[in-house]
Amino acid sequence: MFKRGGIYSVNLAQAGDGTPETCPCVVVSNNISNEFSPVVTIIPLSFRNLEKIYEFETFLPAAKTGLAADAKLSSHIIITIDKAKVVGERLGFLSKTLMEQVEKALRFQLEL
Repeated sequence: MFKRGGIYSVNLAQAGDGTPETCPCVVVSNNISNEFSPVVTIIPLSFRNLEKIYEFETFLPAAKTGLAADAKLSSHIIITIDKAKVVGERLGFLSKTLMEQVEKALRFQLEL
């Protein structure tokens, strides 16, 4: 089962595009939905332009996520996908503190 805060590799290729395009993504949907729904809500990670982090972004240090490199999450890119697009096992996990920062960025982006 997918857990909120889990980092998974996701095939983000467009329909009809034959080339798989995998990207690490953080699950942001709630765990009840993650258990019972055929879809999961994710935010892709970026490993570029880490020198500037905006209010709608969250810096994710490799040492605290299980990833091989530092990354950032941009909460303006929220995607709901079929669970079948997730490739392989979990790559890492965000701590409660990091998830609180993600939630803050999501509230900022969505004006909640």
